[in-house]
Amino acid sequence: MVITPARPTFPSLSIAIFVLLSATVWGRPVFYPAVSELRSSGVIFDSSAPISYPAKIVQGPRGNLLVLDSELSNVFVVNAAKRAVRALCERRLPITPSDIATNSLGDIWVLNSGQRRVARVDDRCQIATAFTTRSFPIALVVNSAGEIVVLTGKGDSLFETYDSTGKLLRSFGQRLSYGSDIADQELSGGHLISDGSGGVYFSFNYPPAVRHYARDGRLLTEFKPESDIAIMGTPQISSRKQGNQLSVISRYQIMVLDLGLDARGRLLMLLSGENKFEALTHGSRSLLLTNRMGKTLANFDLADGPFNRLTTAGGLVYMLKNHSPIRLDKVVLP
Repeated sequence: MVITPARPTFPSLSIAIFVLLSATVWGRPVFYPAVSELRSSGVIFDSSAPISYPAKIVQGPRGNLLVLDSELSNVFVVNAAKRAVRALCERRLPITPSDIATNSLGDIWVLNSGQRRVARVDDRCQIATAFTTRSFPIALVVNSAGEIVVLTGKGDSLFETYDSTGKLLRSFGQRLSYGSDIADQELSGGHLISDGSGGVYFSFNYPPAVRHYARDGRLLTEFKPESDIAIMGTPQISSRKQGNQLSVISRYQIMVLDLGLDARGRLLMLLSGENKFEALTHGSRSLLLTNRMGKTLANFDLADGPFNRLTTAGGLVYMLKNHSPIRLDKVVLP
């Protein structure tokens, strides 16, 4: 079965304005700052580290970094200052991980999408508390208020917010509809980070848009990253059922591979523009720096790239290459 998504429907005035802007302001020639070369300030770990596939990196407790290894079903604690890497669990996490997040207290939250389960894992690699989400979850983040914000794959709302006991506090964020549950889930995936003030930033897989939500779910701003990358054609989503397994093959361009927020309140976006498989495999050397409203402050060519993921911690940026040979670099922004 091949699904060619219909023109997305926009259920609110704010999203309708988003479309109008894309046809006017976004359609005009835009002059971008010149691209500057940015070199790494050091390698934190390389392929000699005991990590198989570092799917995600986040800021961890006590100044450390946490790396999710989805192949080994483990989390690795990285002391960047000492360039030391150790496994959190002796064997594997007590829950199969799809995503991880941390809060200001250093708690580690793990998501299992298939079981719709969210668990807090302690330092001994034991489940301290767990709950089941109402909707199918794709990703999660912990906001600065300690609430767990879950990106959902189905339903009218993009997000559900829970307290630490699993009580549903609110649902928010309007999903773009493409006329198919499979296409809606695939294209509404993306990257989710805390804004440090109770809200979240979210970058869509498609279209190339970034949204900023307040803690109460209000949409504060929405913008397309300023870039000369052209997003062409219509996403092609195909699926095939094999026994009890549904295989989904997607072909569409992804602009934002990952995003972060630095200590000065600036957004960092790793930009690609390649089709999904190539983008996730190849990574990118293009780093865009903007203010909170999406206005470009700087464009960088990551001379030691390409990289696939990023995070910020202690005023520094950490760039992760998660395909062989894997590497984690430290970068200092001007």
